[in-house]
Amino acid sequence: MARQNTPRRTFLKGIGAAGIGTALASGSAGASLPLVDDVLDLGSEAPQEVLVVFDTTDDISLLSGLSLEDGFVGLTVLPIGYTRLTGSQIEEVASWDAVRRVEANTELEYHNADARDVTGVETVNSALGYTGENVHTAVIDSGISGLHPDHQVTLQHNYRYLNPLGTSETTFWTDVGNLDTDDNGHGTHTSGSIAGDGTNTAENRGMAPDADLTVYSAGLTLLIIHAVSAMDHLIAERLAGNTDAQIVSNSYGSASADDYDPDAALNVATWEAFEAGILPVFSAGNSGPATNTLNDYAKAPHVLSVAATTDEKAVTDFSSRGRAPAYSGETNYDRQTAFKNLSAYRAGESVSGPVGLYRNGVGAPGNAVVSTLSPLDPLNATGEGNDLYYGPLSGTSMSCPVTAGVATLVVDAYYDATGSYPDPLDVLNTLEATAIEARADYTPANIGAGFVDGEAAVSRAANGNLADFSEVSIVSE
Repeated sequence: MARQNTPRRTFLKGIGAAGIGTALASGSAGASLPLVDDVLDLGSEAPQEVLVVFDTTDDISLLSGLSLEDGFVGLTVLPIGYTRLTGSQIEEVASWDAVRRVEANTELEYHNADARDVTGVETVNSALGYTGENVHTAVIDSGISGLHPDHQVTLQHNYRYLNPLGTSETTFWTDVGNLDTDDNGHGTHTSGSIAGDGTNTAENRGMAPDADLTVYSAGLTLLIIHAVSAMDHLIAERLAGNTDAQIVSNSYGSASADDYDPDAALNVATWEAFEAGILPVFSAGNSGPATNTLNDYAKAPHVLSVAATTDEKAVTDFSSRGRAPAYSGETNYDRQTAFKNLSAYRAGESVSGPVGLYRNGVGAPGNAVVSTLSPLDPLNATGEGNDLYYGPLSGTSMSCPVTAGVATLVVDAYYDATGSYPDPLDVLNTLEATAIEARADYTPANIGAGFVDGEAAVSRAANGNLADFSEVSIVSE
């Protein structure tokens, strides 16, 4: 198969501001909501903090025509103004043609504790007693704040990238211990969703707070060589007996409409990691809601692709989708067929059927997930006290480590029950077989087998009863 040309790989950090603005301006977001938030008191002349959503950013200036005691602030990219309005002013603003919504500035609920609860992990930790203590999970990302209170025990290796090309270096990676290798906080956040131990704030602990953690820091700019050499190092360390890593979480990629290319460097790397007993978990990408936008590296049948949902288990608009059934080209939702064909291809045999999988595996919370951040990280939403060490981020970058953490718990339960580590394919199949079709708007392209059910998956593993291909069913179209 010919190698496909793909753009430079980037971290999947969530929807960009311009993307949100476009979604609002399209008329699709919030169309069924009332124009005025019912929390607001239209009969009061006391100023109330509001966010006014306009058609465009230019329309924000309309607020200058009002007599506002505190003035107003317009956001730079988003078509939103922030101010204080009386009840009568709220009614006046709501009557403007350019206004789409007048919303109260109410307190929001952070979602990491919710992610633990809605996936069943809270029960897995507290009632079933599995916290990942027998498992080692790796993360390839922007790095980690090695000094973060929640990573002092769980962090085993903190590798920084070295480029040996044309230098005196003899290795790609060096362990720098508890240094801060994260320039923006993305990797610290994803790592915390897996194995933040809650030392600083227990309610913000990760899915598997007692798991060992290895992090590969690629820095702000992620190139293929960073990811491929990290996989290479991880595989070599496992084969040498220097690590027992079972899972590798990857919140990065490149979304395209291309067919799966089994010979792309990173696809080769993930196959070899899989063969070495490591399950690669990948973010689906943030190029939704259109179909055929799936992360190129999530199309591999040996990889678990994760879509992002809200806490209500709805697939987010930004979450990338696979191919629709009507796509005029290769459309395959059958993991077993693709895996069989890819295995034959890797063995040098002639293959005529599909080797790629064009649907997501499962979905998990990826909207405003709270996890670990350093106080100095640019991505940190700073607050008071302990809030300095945590912050909310959205994207499939967040749903990926949440699911990698659930996979870690599955491995932990199976090891506890049998004394041996499971095959990565059995872990993948178990996560898909126990996923639930929680909503009628699920499709194979947007969420695959359904919403991840940590409690059901771990309970099966605790009985030594992992699933195979025959037990996996994808959601109804």
